[in-house]
Amino acid sequence: MSHTQSIEAVILQTHNVGEADRFCIMLSKEKGKIAARARGVRKLTSRFGGSVLPLSHISSQIRESSAGYMMTDAKRIQEFGPANISSFVHAQQGVEILLHVLHDEQPLPEIFDALLHFLSYCSTEKEPTSLPFTLQLLHLLGMLPDRENIYRFGTYSSEQITYMESSVTGQWDTLIPLKNNEKKVFSELCALLISEINTRPLNAGAVMRDMLTIMK
Repeated sequence: MSHTQSIEAVILQTHNVGEADRFCIMLSKEKGKIAARARGVRKLTSRFGGSVLPLSHISSQIRESSAGYMMTDAKRIQEFGPANISSFVHAQQGVEILLHVLHDEQPLPEIFDALLHFLSYCSTEKEPTSLPFTLQLLHLLGMLPDRENIYRFGTYSSEQITYMESSVTGQWDTLIPLKNNEKKVFSELCALLISEINTRPLNAGAVMRDMLTIMK
């Protein structure tokens, strides 16, 4: 028997289905990553179609049945609009990493809060934070080595260790500047750990490099 429940979620991706439906992949605070079909939201008369868009933070009503989840209502809490094209690509990269590493219907409220924090940063003119967000995500998943064991993966300076600790605690305003080659070490570590979960290559990283090259 189907039943309706309330959730708080961020829409990660959407796909148009049929003539008027939209298939939404969301990270919810209560149920983790789920997919729900929103019927008729692409019609001009839809009462909540404007809320069901990527990077929207919503409160929603979903109904679970043998066919999966159906979204019966949605209200936008906030919409995260990246401040510039660089922030937009970083936001997409963070979303893609989430889609790679999270299992369906695994409630992870700390990761949900970290995602809100990350998207809020992408909505400002502050330095993009996809690397700190990835480090924090891997830490919350229990995959990132701690301070004592990080040295097993390479040689790190005290500045790099401080950067990692500020990243995993979400204290991104206190991040110390690192050289590109110092950040690359962490990027390679993150790529290694993510590949242990999902061998499919990330697309957003390549897109980001291309976009930032165009901007120079």
